[in-house]
Amino acid sequence: MSQDASRRPRRETTRGGARRRRSLFGTGLSLLEWSALCLIYGCVILGMCFLGATAPPYYLSDRRDLAPTLIYSQDGVLLAKLFEQYRQPVALEQVPSYTIRAVLASEDTRFFAHHGLDGRGILRACWHDLRSGSLAQGGSTLTQQLVRTELLGNERTLQRKVLEATLAVRVERTYTKEQILERYLNAVYFGGGAYGIGAAAQCFFQRPVARLTLAQSALLAGLIRAPEEGNPRIALPIALHRQREILATMQSLHWITSTDYQQALQEPITIAAPQSTAWRAPYVVEAAREFLLAQYGREAVYHGGFVVYTSIDSRAQRAAELALGHALQAGAGRHIGNGALIAIEPGDGYIRAMVGGANFAQSPFNRATQAHRQPGSAFKPFVYQAALEAGDSLADPEWDAPITVGDWSPRNYANRYYGVVTLQQALAQSLNSVAVRLTLQVGPSTVAQAAQRAGITSPLRPDNTIALGSSEVTPLEMAHAYGTFADQGYSIDPTCIDRIEYQQQVIYRPTRHGYQATTPITAFLLTQALRSVISDGTGQGARIGRPAAGKTGTSSEFRDAWFVGYTPDLCTAVWLGNDDRSPMDSVAGGSLPAHAWAEFMRTALRDTPAQDFFTPPGVFKIDVSDSLFALSSSSATHEVFASASNLPHENAPP
Repeated sequence: MSQDASRRPRRETTRGGARRRRSLFGTGLSLLEWSALCLIYGCVILGMCFLGATAPPYYLSDRRDLAPTLIYSQDGVLLAKLFEQYRQPVALEQVPSYTIRAVLASEDTRFFAHHGLDGRGILRACWHDLRSGSLAQGGSTLTQQLVRTELLGNERTLQRKVLEATLAVRVERTYTKEQILERYLNAVYFGGGAYGIGAAAQCFFQRPVARLTLAQSALLAGLIRAPEEGNPRIALPIALHRQREILATMQSLHWITSTDYQQALQEPITIAAPQSTAWRAPYVVEAAREFLLAQYGREAVYHGGFVVYTSIDSRAQRAAELALGHALQAGAGRHIGNGALIAIEPGDGYIRAMVGGANFAQSPFNRATQAHRQPGSAFKPFVYQAALEAGDSLADPEWDAPITVGDWSPRNYANRYYGVVTLQQALAQSLNSVAVRLTLQVGPSTVAQAAQRAGITSPLRPDNTIALGSSEVTPLEMAHAYGTFADQGYSIDPTCIDRIEYQQQVIYRPTRHGYQATTPITAFLLTQALRSVISDGTGQGARIGRPAAGKTGTSSEFRDAWFVGYTPDLCTAVWLGNDDRSPMDSVAGGSLPAHAWAEFMRTALRDTPAQDFFTPPGVFKIDVSDSLFALSSSSATHEVFASASNLPHENAPP
């Protein structure tokens, strides 16, 4: 046998020896079989067209355009976007014409020529599917893709394709081409979590869709077919190859000029880094998110396009984060695990800053609003509030000495006692024995009621230990209640939500509930006593160079350390401690909490002119006799205030 003969192809036979029919173009089908399949496909196409043309028009669901909820500070700083699918809906008029053409060049060049189905495209897809033996090639029009995206999903079956095509024809009978195109551009997935051309422009180029260039438009259009495989952040060469194909198609269709084509090819493409999903002021955002979910539900919150304006001041928020962070750093080695800071504006109850912990990523639990801890001596102002309301005066003398109530013998700090003192001096020096004596006089239930009127909402145990802050409260409650003293005894519910907008219309404003919790004179007297805490008492670390009042608090074994204080413009509570309630290493309220409070207040009030507290009518200044025991060399401790109906009592101390 010759060499040429050996290379002659053998006649294909079946196992029985019959000659096998040659396949048509490598498809494995004979000409007769291929013709039959073409006839079947043609009948299917005609059937789909008939069904779509005779069935009633099909209306897509009138759902809202899916858009993230945006959360802002009160001064307009974006704090967070809440979304499960990032969308930024745009009107068709906002999309450049070459961006639209780039999408059509990629997905459906005959979009304006067909009525939902493209016969040429279907035949081309049929031929590809026959050759590959699969349903890999869709031949879908842009309208079919929209139907698939919004209604049917991506399952690849013949039944689904028939339904898709039928619905596409019906949709085309219902909507204009422009309406379909706009809906498609806002629904299609471009990768990177971005749904719609508006979101894609921001995601990959950090610019509005109206500012996209031709080159950028072609690159985005190329992502539609393979959004993850061609992600330009990880596969830029693939994305650029697809971009060049689309630009070439646009030129061949005379949608762009040769000059446009060349300039687009030469334009450098810079892909923006992924936008951080981290929230600014995360504890604030989480509080707002929980409120929104409870009010409107998950679908509306993540897809509804709400715009939420919080009451947070971005500069004050940053100052709060720094101040708490510095306190935790300064306390390194002293077993301080966490902390919280919350600031409320007296008079309107708006929360201007809120930090609920040392690290939101590690623990989103908001200690500013959710952690119930013993306030220690920071609770004593409510004892004095009850005493003043009962007719006592800050100038009244009281006996500071050891005291035993049943089997309970509370002691002063360092076991130090001063004998005869005024009530103002006793509060300034945080004398436990005097607070207990006052509680015995007015009754623990009266103290609890005074605290609850001021703004404490947690349950309070009406026993004698209430004098020293044995009942647990939150920093938010303490800031709210002290803010009542700052606002002449008027209490208003705190909130971190200013308003919620939808489609530029305000749909929610908080209902503000306010009431007169105590008299302006009582609030003023308490403020004067709490001013002496900072000027001459246990809170001298909180001096800020302007009129301010506040109180330290330390629970037993240094498990909690507080400083709560206010000016006429801002009331702030600071708490340090451990989530497991383990003791800190000698951290008292007058140390790190007071310093953190002062650091925050100086920054937050930097541009606010200093002002003194309002003095209500009927208040008198009294010079306390030098015969009374002086706790400080400062003459300020010898000046107290009283109302006309609240002058010093004549009774001697017990």
